[in-house]
Amino acid sequence: MSKAVQVAYEWIREQILSGRYPASSHLREEHIAEEAKVSRTPVREALRRLSNEHFVKFVPNQGAFVTKWEEDDVDVIFDLRAMLEGYSAYRAAMRIDDEAIAELEKCAIEIEKLCEKHSVENHRKTIEYNHRFHSIIIEAANSDRINRLLSWLVEIPMLLKTIDRYEDKDVERSNHHHRELIEAFKAHDPDWAKSVMESHLRAAHQRYIAKDDKKSTVNKPAKTV
Repeated sequence: MSKAVQVAYEWIREQILSGRYPASSHLREEHIAEEAKVSRTPVREALRRLSNEHFVKFVPNQGAFVTKWEEDDVDVIFDLRAMLEGYSAYRAAMRIDDEAIAELEKCAIEIEKLCEKHSVENHRKTIEYNHRFHSIIIEAANSDRINRLLSWLVEIPMLLKTIDRYEDKDVERSNHHHRELIEAFKAHDPDWAKSVMESHLRAAHQRYIAKDDKKSTVNKPAKTV
């Protein structure tokens, strides 16, 4: 892959994950080329790569659009993450070293500190530390195949703004799972680690669903008689 294609790829991907290019946005090559400061050819190649990763969808005779995730898509994503990250945690428990465990503890401590004061910046940092926590475990699993399978799945919750749906108690519960995972890794107990990771992701899924249900109830029009 050329440097220009990589620049375009990273630019578009960042705009999608940050929400600057929201779901269903029309990705016009000439506009992106101007913003990313590359020519249209690398933009076209980058869009194809992002299409393969399911971040972008091509519509015949219309062009490229940011993928819109439907309810069933979200269910499948959470199911896949629970299975794959559960197995990743299982493998990691038998391979993880003290340095990686220390990094996990640092992430958990930082999330606890960030939860003490609400701000946009602290929210952003919480997302970063949460993402880093999961990435460390995937790295510790030491499997290129798992890494490739999970490389885009772990980004989807950022795209869906999953953590934006969390209340304080949800973040605390999530970080409690992090703490329990750390204990499982210290014990090098793969079954424990797998069970906690699966529960962690199932809880995140249910929180996502609950927020949608609450939103639907609020927006539901009153019945007329």
